[in-house]
Amino acid sequence: MIKNNRASCSGCYSCWNSCYKDAIIMEEDEEGFRYPRIDAERCVGCGACERACPVLNPPLVEQAKEPAAYAAINRDEAVRQSSSSGGIFHSLAMSVLQEGGIVFGAGFDEKWEVAHQSAESENELKALQVSKYLQSRAEDSYQLVRENLNKGRKVLFCGTPCQCAALRTFLHKDYPGLLLVDFICHGVPSPAVWRRYLAWRTRGEKIHSISFRNKNISWERFQLAFFFNNAGRYLAEDLDKDLYMKGFLQNLYLRPSCYECRFCQSNRPTDITLADFWGVEEELPEASDHKGTSLVFIHSERGKAAFAEVSAYVWQIAFAKGVKHNPSMLSPAFLSPGRAAFFREFVRGKKDIGHLLARFTGPGRKARLKTACKKIPGGLSLIKLCQGIRHKFLK
Repeated sequence: MIKNNRASCSGCYSCWNSCYKDAIIMEEDEEGFRYPRIDAERCVGCGACERACPVLNPPLVEQAKEPAAYAAINRDEAVRQSSSSGGIFHSLAMSVLQEGGIVFGAGFDEKWEVAHQSAESENELKALQVSKYLQSRAEDSYQLVRENLNKGRKVLFCGTPCQCAALRTFLHKDYPGLLLVDFICHGVPSPAVWRRYLAWRTRGEKIHSISFRNKNISWERFQLAFFFNNAGRYLAEDLDKDLYMKGFLQNLYLRPSCYECRFCQSNRPTDITLADFWGVEEELPEASDHKGTSLVFIHSERGKAAFAEVSAYVWQIAFAKGVKHNPSMLSPAFLSPGRAAFFREFVRGKKDIGHLLARFTGPGRKARLKTACKKIPGGLSLIKLCQGIRHKFLK
């Protein structure tokens, strides 16, 4: 297990799942991110945690350097509208469920934080759909995946690139019944920041649902929306105005490992990578209608077979066109120049989160953000991405 280097640990829970002595405790630090701590009295030094670590033992999967790339739109308009982009995850998951399988993915818990959960019906699948801009706690999901695979069931596991790599390493072997799906990840923000923001934004009202990617305006100009139990009341802010989204998109409070992510690469140890096809109006106008288009990368024969079964309109594209407006496929998030100062203030807790976020994401950050972008590989592409999808968080 990684020790004393928080920039290397992604909090994937693989070590926690692998310890049969329950000697590992996942503890939250002052920034809100969980890290493993070893209970020396329980630990027997077996090394299972280190063997399960995807950083110490990255999974090696023989794959093409540039995977086949596609634009795709679910044929069911209702599914597409309720999805973050083109609704392809739903179709992949339903194929597994219809064969008596089980699906694992990120869903809200009772506190409106995010943890991995399972679904065995279309109704349960709804909780796992759409993006949730928080780090999901994997908890015992890797163990449950293994249990179901050993029973002969088909399993779809969807998670961040680091979580999918962690599951591969945890299992120590390939299972024919496993379909592993990751996505292009911008980075995972602090659960503690979300927790404080949620309390400030909702003022204690009972929440019915939360949508990070509400499409009421359009797919490109999505909103963070809170729906309450109180007679249909809701709050919604555009992504360029909502303070939490602005901080997230400016990389202000991502996990330290996200700035040094080791899993941003074209060839991945998964079967399929999903993403929003940002820039589709430029690269493939016929697949653009402002309702959401999925970008799909196929990494394996298993992924190819699964994707062939989806009910979708599909266009094959060049890999370069797919990643042109999606720099996070190949490059880690850039470190926000204001991150350290933000967390110093956040930990002190003397200012309410609304004031703090407004201060660190408001006017005057544009020049510093652009300067930081220019110093990193793909940084200028990130600026172009923001302009291309009309995101105004640089203002």
